[in-house]
Amino acid sequence: MIRKNEDRFGPRTNSSDESPAAADPASVLQFVTPTDFVELPSKGKGYPAGHPLCDQEMIEIKHMTAKEEDILSSRTLLKNGKALDRLISSVICNKAIDANSLLVCDRNAIIISARSNGYGTEYNTKVTCPHCGAINKRTFDLTEPKVYDGSDWQDYDIEKLENGNHLITLPLSNFKVEVKSLIGADERKIFDMLQNKKKDQNLVTDQMRLFIVSVEGHTQPNIINHFINNVPSAQSRYLRDAFNCITPSIKIVRDFECGECGYEQELEVSLGTDFFWPER
Repeated sequence: MIRKNEDRFGPRTNSSDESPAAADPASVLQFVTPTDFVELPSKGKGYPAGHPLCDQEMIEIKHMTAKEEDILSSRTLLKNGKALDRLISSVICNKAIDANSLLVCDRNAIIISARSNGYGTEYNTKVTCPHCGAINKRTFDLTEPKVYDGSDWQDYDIEKLENGNHLITLPLSNFKVEVKSLIGADERKIFDMLQNKKKDQNLVTDQMRLFIVSVEGHTQPNIINHFINNVPSAQSRYLRDAFNCITPSIKIVRDFECGECGYEQELEVSLGTDFFWPER
C-alpha cells in the first residue's frame, strides 16, 4: 500500500501560497575575518596631535579577502596609482584613519602585513642582476623586514620639535630648515611627478618641496623655492642626508649573488602592486 506523501512530508502547499522570505546571507554564512596588529615603524611619532595614530605603536588591520583582490586587479586603479591607497583603506579596521595621512613607513608596514596574510610569508620573484642583466629567481622572507626607527641622527645638527617635525641647521650658512615626514598624500604627488616627468624636470628639488616646511621660519612657497634652487650642493646634500636619517623605514631585503657573474649586492623589494603578484 502506497503511503500518502502528506503523511511523510506534511500537507502539500498550493503554488499560489506566499513563498518563505529569502534568508539573509549574513545570518547564514557567519564569517569572522581575522585581524592582526601591525607594529608601526614610526611608533606613532611624527603624527600631529589629534591624529588617531599619534603616539600609537600599532594599528589593527583585517586579512585580505576577494574584495581586496578586486582592488588590486582594477585596471583603473592600477593605471592612476590608487590601488594601494584603496587596499590600505580597505584593510584598516579603524575607518576614521585616512590612508593618505599615514606616514610612508607605516603604509609600507601595512602593505607587507597584508601581503603576508593574503599570500604567505615567502615572496618568490625574478630579479635582474644590476651588473650583467641576468635574470635570477629569488625568495624573500617577509617575516624579517629591515626596520629603521629614525633615531640615528647624532652626526647632524637636528632638533626634534613639539609638533613632530624636525629642525635641521645647515653647515656654513646656519640656516634652520624645518622638515616634516612624508605621508601617503606626498607619495601620491611623487607618483604623479614620475608619471608626468619631463626631460627638464628636476625630481630632487620637487621632492625637497614636499618635506620642507619652512626656512628660517619663512613658510611662503616663493621663499622656500628660492632656497631650494639656490642652496649650495653641499648644504643641499647635508639636508637630504639628515632628512633620511630622521625618517623611519621598513624594507624587505636579502643578500643577492648573481648565478651568472657572481656579482653581490643587497637587494630591496619594491612595495608596489607587483609585490602582490610578482609573476604577473
